[in-house]
Amino acid sequence: MNQQLIFNNDFRLTDNQDAVCCSVLQAGLRIAVVIHMPEGWEPHIWLAQIKEDAFFWEEQIEDALAADQLNSDGVLYLDGAA
Repeated sequence: MNQQLIFNNDFRLTDNQDAVCCSVLQAGLRIAVVIHMPEGWEPHIWLAQIKEDAFFWEEQIEDALAADQLNSDGVLYLDGAA
């Protein structure tokens, strides 16, 4: 954990329950993150897995931000991995 990102611990399922969304702080800026659920997962299990693997996702988010994958609305979309 290098603390370049800070999770706000607001993990939740999206309205259609096909992804987990949360927010992180980077240098004081709030960034919304949506992590799409892979096929074959139950939504509540995917949510628990994202929370448990937060350090893994921290690295994925940092890499995606470094690659300028943040969309114009300030949302970062990531594909989940089983």
